[in-house]
This record gives sequence, C-alpha cells and structure tokens, in this order.
Amino acid sequence: MTRRSTIAAAALAAAVTVLGCVDTAAGTEAPPFALRTLDGSEAIESSALFAEYGHVFLVFWSGGCPHCVEALRGAQAFFRRYGGPDVTVAGVNADEGDLLALRRTIETNGISFRQLRDPGGIVSGAYGVPFETLVIVHVAGGAVAGTRTDPEGAIDATMEEMLLGDAAPFPDAPETAGTGAAPAAGTEDENGKAVFGSSIRGWSRIRFLDIDSRGEDAAGLYGEPVRPGGRIDYRVEIEASKRVAAHLRAGALLRISSEGDRVLESGPKYLGSPLGSAFAEIDAAAFTFRLGYYSMYMTPLTLMRWDWDDNPRVGGDAGCGCGAAAGTLLVESLDDLAPELTFEGALAAYAFFGGEIRAFYAIPRRARETPRGAWITGAEERARYSLELYGAEWRWQRVSPFSGTAWKLGARYVGSREFRHSVDFVELGYPAFDPWWESGIATVSFEAPLAGFVRARAEGVVWNRATQYGRGASGDTIAFRDDGRAGVAGVVFDGPRGASLAIDYLLFDPGFFAPFAALSYEPNREGYRAAARAPLARSRVDADLFYKRVLEHTPLFGAERAVIETSGISITGDLGGGFGATAGWIEESDERGGEVFPYSLSRRAVEAGLQFGFAKSGVVELRYNRVRSEESSPSASSRATADLYALYTTIRF
Repeated sequence: MTRRSTIAAAALAAAVTVLGCVDTAAGTEAPPFALRTLDGSEAIESSALFAEYGHVFLVFWSGGCPHCVEALRGAQAFFRRYGGPDVTVAGVNADEGDLLALRRTIETNGISFRQLRDPGGIVSGAYGVPFETLVIVHVAGGAVAGTRTDPEGAIDATMEEMLLGDAAPFPDAPETAGTGAAPAAGTEDENGKAVFGSSIRGWSRIRFLDIDSRGEDAAGLYGEPVRPGGRIDYRVEIEASKRVAAHLRAGALLRISSEGDRVLESGPKYLGSPLGSAFAEIDAAAFTFRLGYYSMYMTPLTLMRWDWDDNPRVGGDAGCGCGAAAGTLLVESLDDLAPELTFEGALAAYAFFGGEIRAFYAIPRRARETPRGAWITGAEERARYSLELYGAEWRWQRVSPFSGTAWKLGARYVGSREFRHSVDFVELGYPAFDPWWESGIATVSFEAPLAGFVRARAEGVVWNRATQYGRGASGDTIAFRDDGRAGVAGVVFDGPRGASLAIDYLLFDPGFFAPFAALSYEPNREGYRAAARAPLARSRVDADLFYKRVLEHTPLFGAERAVIETSGISITGDLGGGFGATAGWIEESDERGGEVFPYSLSRRAVEAGLQFGFAKSGVVELRYNRVRSEESSPSASSRATADLYALYTTIRF
C-alpha cells in the first residue's frame, strides 16, 4: 500500500462524513418520516404524530451506545411526568441486528413510550444523528425547537429544560402520564419525502502494526501465528441506502481495503468481491425479506463468529489454530471481534408477538477453479468447491413481571455443504476429485429467571451429523458419517450496576461438527468456565475475570486426558476528558501427562492500551501486547516471544 492510497482513503472517509451531515437547527421544519414500531404491528407517520401532539421528543438511540439504556430510563421518567394530550416521546432505533434483543431492552427497563425502527438510518440521517450516538430532538408545532447530542447529567432534567426553555411557556406538568397514541398510518406521507429518503453511513480505520518476534511458532493474543515486521493496513466501508418505495429499500456497500482477499474468505464478512456488495429489502408489517448482503448470528453452537462468554476480555482461543480464520483475527483483519457474521444470499424474517422466525441462505465461499499447474508452481491456491449455507431459527421471549428478566426459548437448524459439481478436478488436471462434505446441526435453547437476580441458561444439540463423500476404487461415491452431541448449561447472577457472575458446564464429544460455530468451541472437550464483571470507582472502572478448565472428552487410546486451562483479567477505565485505558493479562496451558503422547503447551500475554475519543465519532487507540509461548515434548522443546505495537485510528460516520 502506498502513502498516496492511504491518504486518499482517509480523505474519502472525511468527505463522506461531511456530506452525510444534515442541518436540523432550531426553527427548521422537522424532516418528515413514516416508520413502524419495533414489532412491526403499527405504522407511525410524522405528519399525524406532529399534528396530534404540540411537543414531540424524538430519542435517537442505538444498541451500541454505552449509555443509551440509561438515557431511555431517564426519558421514561420524563414521559411519566409530562406525557399527556400535548406531549409525547418516541424512541427511534436504527440498528439492523437482533430485534428481539432490542425489544428485550425496552421491556426489561420498563420503557412504555413507543419505539420506532429506522432500518438503514434514513430518518436518523435526515435529523443529522451521528453514528451510535444518543440525540434528543424536540419538535414543537412541526418544527425543530431544540436538539441535544450526548447530553450530560440526568436525561429527564435535560428534556424538561428543553420543554420549558426551547418553546413558549408551558403549563404545569400533569400529575399522570397520558396514554394517547398517534393514529396508525400508511408508510408514506403526503409529499413522499420520508419514503424516498436516503442515508450514508460507514467507518474507516487505519492501523500501524509493528511485530518483533523471536523464536519459532510465535503467536498473538488469540493463538494466531505472527511474523516479525511492520505493516500499515486501512479499510473504508461506506453503506448507502435509499427507500425507493413504501415497502422497498435498496442499498450498496463500498469497501476499499488493503487487507487482501484472504480476509474475506475467513470472515466475519464473507463477501464475494473485495469492493463490496449490494442489497434490496422488502418490509411489510411484520415480514422482512432481504436479498444481497446481510449480517446475522444465532448461537455459539450453530452460527457465530466470536463468543465473549467463552474467552477472556484480553484475548482468547482461535480454536484449533488452523485455517484462514485463526491467522486473520488480529494480524491481517481490521474487523472487531463480535458475534455477527456477514453473508451474501437471502434472509427472511417474520416477527410475531414475543418472538421471531428467520430463515436464510448464503454462499460464504465461491468455487476456485485453479489448474493443477498453477497450484504446483505456487501461483495460485488449490482448487476448491463452493460452499452453501442454509438454516432457520425460531425464538420466543417474555419478560417476567416479577423479576424483570426474560424467559427465552429457541430452536434452530443450520446446514452446509460443498457443492460437488462446482469444480471438475479431473478437467483441471488433478489426478482425482477432492472429497466433499455436508453437515447439519439442530439445537434447542432456553433461559429462565430463577430469582430476581439469578437466571439459568442452556443450549443442547438434538441432532448433529457430518458426512464426507469421496470416490471409491470402482468410481462409486462412498460416504463416511459421524454423529455428534454437545451442550452448554449454567447460571448467571446479575448484580447491581452491571456486576455479574456466570458459571457454565460445557460438553463436546469428538463427533461434534459445526463449521460456523464460535471459533473457540472445539470438539472432544468437557469442563466448566466462570466469568465475573465488577464495576469499580463509581462505575468508571470495569474489572473482568475469567477462568476455564476443560479436559479431553475421549482421550487417545492408552493416553491420559489432556487438560486445557485459560485464565485472564482485564481492567478498563474511563480517565475523563475523552481518555480511556485498558490493561490485562491472560495465561493458557494445554498439557497431557503420562507416557503416551505427553506434551506441554503454554501461552502468557499482557496487554496495555490507551484510547482517546474525539468529535464523538472518532477514536485513536495505542496498544501494546507481549506474548510468550512455550512448547515441550519428550523429543523437543521451543520458546517464542512476540511484542506487538499497534496504533489504530477509527472514524464512524
């Protein structure tokens, strides 16, 4: 990557940020909109909402905003006091992820004012709301009377000040909140402005990484292999979407990156082109159908990139350490570790009272038709089949009125297969066809409150099969099948101010196979894990503790069971003035005693970081990691050390 290309990418991100801003200064007409509630049961049109209520407070919030939940509780307190025939509050959420999680947030926190869904952030963009930022807009008589972005202090006091100060003198607040609701309307206003609106959002990241490693098999925080040297990587992602009809939205993702195609093959964003993708989405009441790229995840045993419940906050386990995914966790990829996966294909969802049904189809890997000669000379990677992924999920939840926590039930199926006819190995010059496989996994899960602060959770595999096909000596197709089972069960103790303790038991027999399960979930493991979080210093500091101990479920013949242990601690602090700091330590060991195949592997790492947030949408972060790895067996031993220095600059818009 050249210096000129880096500067061009950063300039492009800055230009889009500026062009995406919309002026909603006091006194301007409030941009019109037509949005549905989170459950899709009701359509709200701004013209009807502004006509019925003299004062409307729009609370723009996001699931990724760290203090938005607290702000919603403050807005609820304001609504209880002032809500009535002339004043109302409406939340607007632009998240495109887990709708059940959003609804659970609303219900468990006792939020009673209406919540509107803004897919693609079109309305949020019209009101000039920055990415994942809390914004309160006061609309009086159809015009913007005032705006507060990330207000400090009590939200209810801020909204009261806006009500009494932004507009003409207001009579004393009523004693009880009104329950009037805006009438349901179609999804198009009389001039069509909201329906045909558009939005632009995205993020850019530049990373300077220098690695000083000594010894063979040096590894990073997640067990990924590292090599000495310095590198500069960048990525800019810009998503533009437009509502082209009452129930139709279309958009595209532009991706400019120096990371290379290997990052797309290993996830979490399995895109067919390094330049981006596109989508078209139909939404009608509670039904949504999307064709193109989309993001989703299910559970750790079926479909998930990364499960923080199974890893320390400092680092973790990339599974077997093999394949493309392990190497791109930190060194090659600029993606944050998160549960979401992005595919290209089709996604359909239907929301019903208390639940949701989803079905999807995806092609996360395309066929590679590499001639044998090009592979032997090293010019290209070996030919491979295309991969197809499909599945469905049913979820239901209900918030307990006694404990304030949710009952959850779920069932899902995920299948995958390599498409045998996508590549002709013999025609490409290979001596024989490669074997191909298909798999399927079905699980059920539940979560239930046991008391006001204790809840039980579990997920179990009811069916899991992997089948590998190949050619026999006579040319016939032969199949090898392996059935597996797995499960996770435990309890979670929820304390005050975000404190928590989770203890789980894990069981994975040798036959467990789920190619898109969370990376750290491996077959042939049995044990337990515990994780705790404690807020300190008036919630300005968070301390996280983690311990996991698993054994081989079925050891090799005549060998002792291997023992794998992981422990870690991390501390994250808010230093004020936009500054933050992190520090952590992690230790992993994998040992087998006895006389049959004995070995010992260990990895110790420390991390220190300093962050500075600027302009409410940018972060500069400096990180240092030191990782020491050791390996020993009766025949050999080795040690390796790696020092990683990284500087990240991230801007979201």
